[in-house]
Amino acid sequence: MKSIYTLFFLLLLFGTVSAQQLPQHTQYTQNNFLLNPAVAGIENYIDLRTSYRTQWVGLEGAPTSFYTSLHSSINKNDRNTKRYSLRNGSAGKGSGANKNNRFYIKPHHGIGAIAQVDKAGLLNTFSLSMSYAYHLPLTKNLNMSAGVTAGFKQLRLNRKALDVLTPEDPFLAGDAGHMNKADLGVGFWIYSSNFYVGFSGMQLLRGGKENPGAEPSAALQQHYYATGGIRIRASELITVTPSVMVKTAENGLSMVDANAKVIYGDRFWLGTSYRHNDALTGTVGFYLNHMLDVSYSYDITTSDLNRVSANSHEVVVGLKLNNKQKVLCPKWIW
Repeated sequence: MKSIYTLFFLLLLFGTVSAQQLPQHTQYTQNNFLLNPAVAGIENYIDLRTSYRTQWVGLEGAPTSFYTSLHSSINKNDRNTKRYSLRNGSAGKGSGANKNNRFYIKPHHGIGAIAQVDKAGLLNTFSLSMSYAYHLPLTKNLNMSAGVTAGFKQLRLNRKALDVLTPEDPFLAGDAGHMNKADLGVGFWIYSSNFYVGFSGMQLLRGGKENPGAEPSAALQQHYYATGGIRIRASELITVTPSVMVKTAENGLSMVDANAKVIYGDRFWLGTSYRHNDALTGTVGFYLNHMLDVSYSYDITTSDLNRVSANSHEVVVGLKLNNKQKVLCPKWIW
């Protein structure tokens, strides 16, 4: 069995398998910055998040992923946002937008960074990227942002765990099992207090060599994301947020997620997602205070992999640093 995984991940590393290379995240709706650099700085505080995901539990060589992300606004002033009231535990009646404002937000900048470690079989990947975004109000209710992210990826084959019949293979003895790749992504985000639409392209620098006679070289596959969601105020305490995400890889593979999230009192929320031909997920989260939130998701595998593996788990912990307005539930990302 181990030799099967060895062969699969060798093929993946050298670009001869058509697969989506970027890791899967169930709770991306909590952190759309993972998919789109234009989200950087959308809120008026420093957003710090860390997550651990283990996928297809019980399957040898199944993917695991860990990331830490950080993004913040520069010169942003949300005049429409009221301070959170510690006395009554809510933002109060006047927590909505100030309709006397010409714009909900002023033009401002956003910066951010993501560090991520992924492991799938014998392949370990470390990535680090920096992002910049510019946010511009278009009308009284509508805002747009554009962003760019740049960094690098390090792909490393775990030779110690590699079980091959020819351990002295000159190909494995070279640098083929250790590669560094430059990375680039761009994104656009259109948003108001009640909806958002985003488009992004990631891993735009392929970086692979295809010279005849040269050693195989991993090429980063371009990934494209289209996301959208609306916020529906069902009652004074309940907000419903349906959303959708379409992901397409350069090799023609695509995936569609349909999501729904219900928030109660801007504190507690439940969510579910259906990932076409892959998984059905459930998520629970809680905003403990204006600084800390935690969430957990459980994926039920619906593909053929459910015959040989259990399901997937993901935990996200978020911090709102320098949250001077004591925002409890994010105003622009929900």
